[in-house]
Parts: sequence; structure tokens; C-alpha cells
Amino acid sequence: MNKFKNIGKSLPRVDSNSKATGKTKFISDLVRPGMLFAKLLLSDRPHARIVKIETSDAENLKGVHAVITSKDAPNRRFGLYLEDRLIFPETVVRYVGEPIAAVAAESEDLAEQAISLIKVVYADLPPVFSLEDSMRDDAIDLHPDLESYSGIHDYIRHKNVCMDARLNIGDVTEGFTNSEFIFEGEFSSQGMHQASLEPHSCMAELDINGRLCIWTGTQQLSVCHKEIATALDLPMTDVRVIPAWMGGGFGGKLKSQFEPIVGLLALRSKKPVKLALSREEEFLTARPRAPFKVKIKTGVSKDGVLMAREVDILADCGAYADHVIGTASHAITISQGPYRIPNCKARARVIYTNNRDWGCMRGYGAPQILFAVESQMDEIAYALGEDPAKFRLKNIATEGDKLISTQPFLALRARETLEKVLEESQFDQKKKELGENQGIGISTSLVLTGLLSSSALVRINEDATVTVITSVTDIGTGTYTVLTQIVAEKLGVPFEQVAVACMDSDTSPYDTGSIASRTTYDSGNAVRLASEDIIGRLKNIAATTLNCKAEEILYDAGKAFIKDNPARSLSFEELVGLSLYVHHGPLIGQGSWIAAKPWEEKIGEGYGEAPYGTFMYGAHVAEVEVDPSTGKIAILNYTACHDVGRALNPVGIEGQIEGGVAQGIGYALYEEMVLEDGRLVNPNFTDYRVPTALDIPRVAYQIDEEPDPTGPYGAKGIGEPPIIPPAAAIANAIRDAIGVRITSTPIKHEDLYFKLNFRESHQGNNFVTTQVKERK
Repeated sequence: MNKFKNIGKSLPRVDSNSKATGKTKFISDLVRPGMLFAKLLLSDRPHARIVKIETSDAENLKGVHAVITSKDAPNRRFGLYLEDRLIFPETVVRYVGEPIAAVAAESEDLAEQAISLIKVVYADLPPVFSLEDSMRDDAIDLHPDLESYSGIHDYIRHKNVCMDARLNIGDVTEGFTNSEFIFEGEFSSQGMHQASLEPHSCMAELDINGRLCIWTGTQQLSVCHKEIATALDLPMTDVRVIPAWMGGGFGGKLKSQFEPIVGLLALRSKKPVKLALSREEEFLTARPRAPFKVKIKTGVSKDGVLMAREVDILADCGAYADHVIGTASHAITISQGPYRIPNCKARARVIYTNNRDWGCMRGYGAPQILFAVESQMDEIAYALGEDPAKFRLKNIATEGDKLISTQPFLALRARETLEKVLEESQFDQKKKELGENQGIGISTSLVLTGLLSSSALVRINEDATVTVITSVTDIGTGTYTVLTQIVAEKLGVPFEQVAVACMDSDTSPYDTGSIASRTTYDSGNAVRLASEDIIGRLKNIAATTLNCKAEEILYDAGKAFIKDNPARSLSFEELVGLSLYVHHGPLIGQGSWIAAKPWEEKIGEGYGEAPYGTFMYGAHVAEVEVDPSTGKIAILNYTACHDVGRALNPVGIEGQIEGGVAQGIGYALYEEMVLEDGRLVNPNFTDYRVPTALDIPRVAYQIDEEPDPTGPYGAKGIGEPPIIPPAAAIANAIRDAIGVRITSTPIKHEDLYFKLNFRESHQGNNFVTTQVKERK
């Protein structure tokens, strides 16, 4: 029985009414008096020296108030993991779509006209598009000053490799020596756009004191604030950032992107300026998920026990490092999946090319690496004549097992989620009953969360209502609703009595932001601690009023009372009045939280991740049917199970699972950013296909609840986990249906058709890359 009043209840989202009625304001809805409209000039060359930029015709156009290029911007490098970019390139453009100038004019049409009048003279340089060419000793250096760039970790860098990180646990050589079988495979994944409904938008103006104020849709208010100030070479006190509601993020709206440009235009024109990208511009110049190449080698005993693994990841970051360093680092951290493998070695290299500027997306490296891991797990099971589910259960991690990072598996629920999804999907029964060209596939997932810092304030108002003050943004995931539930439960007040304040970098305390499935766990712990700080103050007020010691006071369900005499009590409302007008003054609680502590000893080489606060586990089962005459794939049924610690708001979890599965199916079957010589050839929703409601099956799901000892009320997170297993589950189901192993995403109908109908003519073309080698 649920003993809580607010926790574990499917309460309505606090933003539901305003969004359902169309009252929610996005950047495109904001208008300031005298506002100008911004447009960007994007490079049409993948790699070229800028000989000259002629802006006079644009500047002389009536109604144009500012034209800016690199000469108008501070010569200050910035970036999250590696400070390798400027607001505008000074001498060299490195990808098609790189902003090289911007204008602010009195209308969008006028801004477009001004952009067309800017003349750029280029001298083309040799471009590098493939990872292999970029790593050649004789390749052109895309960042000649790479070694001098500042970074948040001591990354190993060489040539066009901006990060080379390695991890090791156990003795991999001995592990492979003791293996009866060795399996090797190569897997690749595509670039994928976040495809948010709202393209990037931001607005800037100067306040009455000349300070720069920026409105933007950002997932990271605090990080965005710091990066804007760094890029503009201003003190953070001279920059104010106000986040607006955003129409989707999914990792595409982390830190800053176009805000420094709009800030420069406002500083130059002394007028409000708004930039709203078109859909094509969004595709060309925003930062989507980066493509990966993964080599994986696994040693197995004759009894089907995993003995050793070696992983090598190549990640294309494009022109600048951005978040790709983080995604590659996280990928090697979880490269063994939720399995016990005592001997592991992993390497990740992030490589500059003249492809587009890549970034990150929901899952942060996990979809790419676990597609490879889970696909190979199936191949090993088939080769050994074992059932894929039983093979996984045999090797699933148990208490005391460690990741390759040496961190022990935490809050372990890998076996439970796998067993539940097998039961819910009727995996064993379906395995026997599915018809011709039908198959069933399974995939597990492992995601780590609890990282970096969060803080929050809880203020009690004069009427005993409660205001939560935080920098964490709600990107449509129900974050504010969950934070409200935590505070209401802690203070013992009605859910409706708590509200999350409008955020502002001037007044909101630091939070790393809405990334990495961390808001429920990290930001939730911050508001929990702030609420407990309030309770401590309320106990002191009660002790003073009731003439006893503070340790004799208990606080529960909105009342403070003497534990040996519960009749002597004070309500929350009475305590607030006493504090404000009699005893202690206004009630403001504060909470600061950081889950991860530094490693006791340095691990790996060039590796930049700290230990995590907790782990999240899951498992999916997909049923498919393949039409051999066309290669078309139909998903018949889909089942998911995720451990969430404690479900704070079950209906919100349901939405995250369904949405994550839909995006995962898009990643598996449909979505791909197609580049030809560095140029994106499908920058629109006509040619870049996202799945529709007709492509998504009904998703049956199970929630595994076992409260995490470190989470707020035992909660973990759920934002990223559901997008991770679909690609491997579907690929494994296809393998079960027609015997074809797919090693790259997206899985295309035409590829399946050729592999089914022209197997003999395509032998040796590396369609099936997993090989079995029996040890002599």
C-alpha cells in the first residue's frame, strides 16, 4: 500500500493546462518593442580559407541595423569539453553550414536580402570526410593549434584526434587466451537529428543598465549562461539568461549555440534581436547525434561464459568536438553492457572531419555502443547453440561485479528487468509459435546517471504556499511536476500549494541541467535537501514555541509535535506565521547535491568520466515480420521493461517509455542524415523521415520498482533508457526471422532485400561481420 500522499501518484503535469490551451509562450511568441530579426550566413564550403568578406552592400541596405563577422567578435575560444571554437571562424571554415556572418534587420525578408548581399571570397582547402583519411599521418591538420586548446580533462590528442581515451580492467590477454571461442564484429551507426518540433530560437536585448539579456530555449540554464559569457568575453554578471519553454530538446539544445551571435547583434545594434532558424537551417547548422564505428571482440568459454572483451570506438565529431567527447567517453564506460566480464579493454577516439558539426542526442553514446554489444550477444548465442535470453541471464551482472571503469554495478536490477520482459512478452512461447519470416529479438540496456551538481532553494511564502527555485529546465518530461511532488511530500502540504518559480540566471541557483536522465535523481535530491533544511528550521520554531528541545520535535504530514506528547503540535501554517512574524524570520531552505565523487586513484588514459550516482537497467523484446519480396519490416509487437527505482509519477514514466521506444524505432529503421562530400542532402522532413503513428506499434511495458537508497524517495531516472534497446532488439528479431545479421543503422528495406535475394553474389562483402574462431 502506498503510504505517500503525493509520491507514486499519477498527478497532472503542472504545465498541462497552459500547453493544452495554447497559452504557453515559446521564443517565437515573444516580441519586444523595436525588435529586429536576425539571419545567419552559412558557409557553402566544407573546408576553405576565408580570403575576404565584403559586407558593405548589406550594411548600406535601409533597415539593416547590424552586420557582424569574426572581426566584430571577441577572439575567445570556448566549448564544453574542449575550447576549440570561436563565435565566427576567423580564417578557415570547416564545414558546410558553419555560421560566418549574421545580420539584424527590421524584417525577416530584409534580413534574408541583406544576407544575400554579403560576398565571401574563399580559397578551397582539401577536405577530409572519412575517419580513416582524417587519421592518416599525411592528412591535413584541421585544427593546427589542437594541442593548445583548453579542456576540462587531460585528453590525449594527436593529429586530428581530439580525444583518445582508454580503459582497462583485468587481464584481457589472459582472458582471450582462456577463451574457447572469440567473436569479432564491426558495427556502425548513423548521424541522427533530434527532430524537435521547434527549431532553435533565441532573443537578446540590453536592459536599462546596459546588461545583455538573452531569452532562449535551453536544457542547461547555468551552463548556457557560463558559455555565453565566455564566448563574448564578458563577466557572468553582465549577462542574464532567461529560459523559455521549448518545443523539444532531446540533447539538441544543450549549453549555448546561437545565443552568442544574437547577443553580439544586440550589443552592436542596441536593439532587441530575435533569431528563429528555419527547418532547413536547423538541419544544416544545429548539432545532431554523431555517427559511430564500433569494433568489438569478445572471448567466451566453452560453457558460454563471457571471459574477455575488447572494444574500439571511432566517433566523428565533425568540425568541432562539442559533446561528442562526452558521448564517446560514456560509450566505453558501458561497453560491457549489464554483463559480468572480468577482463575488458576499451578505446574511444573522437576525430575531426569536414563533415557537419555533430553533437549529441538522447542516450549520450549508449544507443551506439549497445547496438553493437547486444547484436553480438545474439550472434554468440546462435553460434553456441544457446537461447539468446538464457545466454544473457547466464552472464548477467551480479552484486560485486564491476564495470570496466572499476566502479561496482549499483542498484542492480538487470536480471529482474530481463526476466520481467521475457514473461510479459511471452518470449519463450513466441519463439516456438512465430510463423515464416517472423522473428523475436531481445536487447538489454544499461544507463548511468547521477552526475555533476544541482542546487535548489525552497521559499515559504507568507500565505504558507511554497515556491521552488531551481535552474533545471522542464523540457517536456514533467520535471517540474516531479519536483513539486517531492517538495509537497516532504513538507506535508497539498500538491497544489507548491509551484516552481520562473527561472532566471540572476536568481536561480546552479544546476547542470536537463541532461543524462539526471533531473529526477540529482535535481530531485537538491529540492529534497532544501525541503529538509526547511523542516529543520520548522522544528526549531516548534521547540521554541512549545518550550522543549529541538530533538524532542517530530515533523510529519505538515505538523510539528512533541514525540512523547503528539497532542502538543503546530500546523505548517502556524509555524510559517510564527517564523515570519515572531521568531526566526523568512523561511528559505537550500540544498546542494553532487552524486559523483572523484576517483580515489586515476583510472584509464585520457579518460574523463567520474563515478556515477546510480545505474538504470532495462530490457526490450521486439517481434517483427519481414517481407522477403521487398525487404519491408513490420513490427508486430513490442514490450519494454525498465527499472525506475521508485515511480514518482507513473503516468509520466509511461509517456517517457512510449516516446523513447518511438525514437528508438526511428533510429533503428528510418532516420539518417545523409552527407555527400560534407553536404547534407536531406535537410527537411520530406527527405529525412521520422516515424509516424502508423509506424509505431502498441508498446506493452513493465515498471520494475525497487527504491534506490540514494535517490529522492528511491527514484532513479527514465528519460534516456527507453531509446537505447530498440535498434538491437529489432535487428535481433530480423536475424531470428530471416537469418540475416544487420550491423549498421538504420536498417533499410532495400539492404534486406539484396541480402535475402543475392546472398551468393554478395558473399565476402562483409554483410555479416561476426566471425567465430575456435581456439586450437
